[in-house]
Amino acid sequence: MNRTLRLSVAFGLMAALAVGAGTVNAESGGRHKVLDAQLIGLATPTTVVAGVTGAGHAWSLEEGNAKLFSDDRVLVNVEGLVLFPEGTQPAANVRVVVSCNGGGTGNIIPSGLVPLSQPDGDLHFNDQLALPSPCLDPVIFVTSQNGFWFATTG
Repeated sequence: MNRTLRLSVAFGLMAALAVGAGTVNAESGGRHKVLDAQLIGLATPTTVVAGVTGAGHAWSLEEGNAKLFSDDRVLVNVEGLVLFPEGTQPAANVRVVVSCNGGGTGNIIPSGLVPLSQPDGDLHFNDQLALPSPCLDPVIFVTSQNGFWFATTG
């Protein structure tokens, strides 16, 4: 009887997970918020998060927020993204990147170039990216033009 109860609970949990994943997929045409998180700067150079490697120098930011919606729209606002501890901002353009499903081939989706204000390090991005379906465990990054991250939600 104990084994039957454990199997029932296991199957019930698997069914709940399957229904939840189906719900996210079914709502992909809507504007439901999938992720709403603060961005943090790169404290330790070359740190890898969700398949994306950090830049070779530490970065900090005053404020940053990133949102992902079920229609694949990404909204990122950043203030004061600068090298740490120098406080300078050498990058004229960056990219917004979304990593899905832990990263890897076809799961790291970059935007086009996004201007980063000089010398303040401010940016605003509001656009749709062609994300894979499903996009599980999304992590949003602000990266260099070459894809090394400066700030992340992860």
